[in-house]
Amino acid sequence: MEQLPALGRAIYQVVGPTVQAYAPLLLARESEIRSTRREEYSFGPHERQTLDVYYPSEETIAQQKGRPQKVLVFVHGGGFVFNSKRNEEHSGGLTYGNVAHFFAARFGYTAVVTNYRRFDHGAVYPSGGEDVAAVLRWIAEELPSRHAGYEAGTDIFLLGNSAGGVHAATYALDPALAGARDLFTIDAGARRGDRTGALLRGIVFLGMPAHFKNMPAGPMQEPLGAYYGDDHYARSPIGLVEAAKGRGDARPPTRGTPYLALTSELDPDDILQPNQDFAEVWPWKDLLKVESIPGHNHISPPLGLATGVEKEEEWGVKLAVWCEACVKE
Repeated sequence: MEQLPALGRAIYQVVGPTVQAYAPLLLARESEIRSTRREEYSFGPHERQTLDVYYPSEETIAQQKGRPQKVLVFVHGGGFVFNSKRNEEHSGGLTYGNVAHFFAARFGYTAVVTNYRRFDHGAVYPSGGEDVAAVLRWIAEELPSRHAGYEAGTDIFLLGNSAGGVHAATYALDPALAGARDLFTIDAGARRGDRTGALLRGIVFLGMPAHFKNMPAGPMQEPLGAYYGDDHYARSPIGLVEAAKGRGDARPPTRGTPYLALTSELDPDDILQPNQDFAEVWPWKDLLKVESIPGHNHISPPLGLATGVEKEEEWGVKLAVWCEACVKE
């Protein structure tokens, strides 16, 4: 982490050096990270619609018998054009299995790390949100049928990083996805009269570009235009919130689900300012918590997990505590 300030703040400037800085830390824990059981599945017909499921110990699953299992869904970033659920060229292929291992081994989560269709596959808005919806549907329908211990349902937490946060916000806020969303809201559990089944218990935006008005000219312009069309602001996370606010929605489209917006201390201004704007526009203040991760840059938070370094992992510990509080409320 001490190396990060000298790298600068611009995303494309820090990507390579940050990955290289964390590779030795992850490779030193390779056997431990790979010890977490992983299975790969398809959640749709497209080649990019695949996910990895990482499991906690069988003992942990058994201890939850009769109660919903905790599931964390991680949607990676990549500027709409690159990155994958397993990057074989980075740190010996340990990213983002390190994220899954951290939450599975330390906190007993079933961790789902998912791919989604990208700009280079012809993806157009709202495909990212549609893919997130399909992943949640797969968890609800397929996980209990494939593995014992999930019969009582799942408490799902959605963690979207950077562009993955944009796709999580599309899923959570776009009216076009209301039908898919309503299956998993806390209100749905109340209507069933119980807390079983699959419920979306919390949504986390990590380094999410809430809008792109501050985006510097560069390689992002083409994918933004191709993915969003003529008006990326209206379809951005902040644009969707402003539309809901304009409709006079008393609660966010996900009803009572809490949100956590995280930025890193060394994030660039084109991430920090949109997040500040997002928090100011957000009308349901009791359902949004905003925090900054000290010492990290835009790329480093996921890479710091499962390194065994306390200050690198601190944000993940705090996230797990927040998730636990969401279930208890």
